[in-house]
Amino acid sequence: MLSLMAFRSEIELIKKRVLSERVEILIPKGFEVMSEQQMDFNYAKATSRPSVIYTNSNEASIAFSYTETSADQDMIQMYADNFYKTYTKQYKGAKWFSNGVKEINGRKVGYLELMKPELGHEVYNLVFFTDVEDKLLLCTFTCADRQKPEWETIAKQIMGSFRTNEPQR
Repeated sequence: MLSLMAFRSEIELIKKRVLSERVEILIPKGFEVMSEQQMDFNYAKATSRPSVIYTNSNEASIAFSYTETSADQDMIQMYADNFYKTYTKQYKGAKWFSNGVKEINGRKVGYLELMKPELGHEVYNLVFFTDVEDKLLLCTFTCADRQKPEWETIAKQIMGSFRTNEPQR
């Protein structure tokens, strides 16, 4: 009897510096910065759009939104609570996996992990956020629900690699 096994290639992560070198994070090899034209198209109806998005042909992406919203380490738990309330109201049909605040490389980082409806299908999201130079930085890893098994561990590795290049105060 012959059994067939699904062959899956390992996804290699490489270190990138983003947002004018403010942040260092692992990004899947082969992910490229989304063009301005593609961002304009994808966010045409949005009130705001990410500062930069890395993607592999729209299969999966990680977006960085460096906001003008004030933030510091003491505010991360408050943001985590507020984002959770907002998301549960906005996405009533969402399936929640986890949320809270973790310490990553010496910084408090809030996160939300959920499957939410988007444009007629389910999308896996790992949203994580912290303060960078007194402003709130939101990072969102996204892929289609069917790709969650392949990308979930990678998304968590990306979040776990997050580090700011700010001087210690």
